[in-house]
Amino acid sequence: MDNTSDFDLANNEPSRFDHRRLGLEWTTLNALREMLGIALKGSLSPTYEQTLAFAKVVAPQLFDSPKSLIGRTREHPLVEEYHQKTQALARIEAREVSLTEIIDRDISELKGFLKAAKENNQLQKRLTILESTRALLHPKNYTENQLILRDLFKAHRDIPVPSIEGDTYREFQLTEDRGIRIRLLHPDPTEHVVGADLVYETYWDKKRLLRLAVVQYKIWNGKTLYTSQAANLENQLDKLKGIFCDGGLCQAPNSRRSNAYRLPFCSAFLRPTDELQYPDSRFISSGLHTPICVVAGSWEDTGRGGKKLESKNVRSESLTHKVFEEVFNTNMLGSRWLTYTEIDDLYRKHKILESSESVVIHAQEFGI
Repeated sequence: MDNTSDFDLANNEPSRFDHRRLGLEWTTLNALREMLGIALKGSLSPTYEQTLAFAKVVAPQLFDSPKSLIGRTREHPLVEEYHQKTQALARIEAREVSLTEIIDRDISELKGFLKAAKENNQLQKRLTILESTRALLHPKNYTENQLILRDLFKAHRDIPVPSIEGDTYREFQLTEDRGIRIRLLHPDPTEHVVGADLVYETYWDKKRLLRLAVVQYKIWNGKTLYTSQAANLENQLDKLKGIFCDGGLCQAPNSRRSNAYRLPFCSAFLRPTDELQYPDSRFISSGLHTPICVVAGSWEDTGRGGKKLESKNVRSESLTHKVFEEVFNTNMLGSRWLTYTEIDDLYRKHKILESSESVVIHAQEFGI
């Protein structure tokens, strides 16, 4: 199992908070992180800090709002310090103060010291910290600098565009010849939102084909997922199985490469995600990507009228998130290649992106 942590905050006694909202933000953050991992093709493994900066840009309703639990508590201590200094100076001088005015002044002063210092290793170290902090004061700039993503102007792109009421999206440049379009649907948390879903499409422009993978994120305790813990979970999984597995997306194509070595054409996965106990808990990535068909055959009765899914019963048929990213990017995993007409019909028939039971992240990777 993959375990990584990016930064740790002091574990003060947490104030009362909405556990449901915390779970929603946590599953969405994990989905965005794994989406970025796939998009960046191993050139960079995004940290939670980088992902959170990105999340504040693409999902401000969730992560850049006073109601946010993770976005508010995960601010770097120096960033928080400069925010407080900015607010204080604005009150003292009764004027607007830009986010970087004070830190720019400190950086300028430090550079002056560096020119005159005989030994400057500590000063240089401090300068590096301040420059990194300055980038964090602007999440959008930090995202672009650290994740090598650049905003693109919306332009006509010859890829399927499902018609969704109130649809908005952002486009970013990944490399000189690749871009990604990201939609975040239902980002306003409501009582019936219970998790996050990632729909990731990658396009073969020359052939006008695409393949996809769909991942549903649910909170568990690291060992067991109970149907009683996740409202409507069985219905959601049955829907995924009916659309993707029974719908033929997992069926091997009839072609001259039909016998080429690869994993089965699984396209729908459950991603149980370890619970975040408190907003200021340590961020650790651990969880499994389990094919929906494996999940369907692994439920056990609890003896109390419910069902449970245990990690010991699915671990041997599941993937860690890093392996999932790698094999999907090498066309070793995911659906068969689909035509634009097939995917358009699929979305129209099943209204895949219109479910309001979870935050839906729809990512379309395309050539530029």
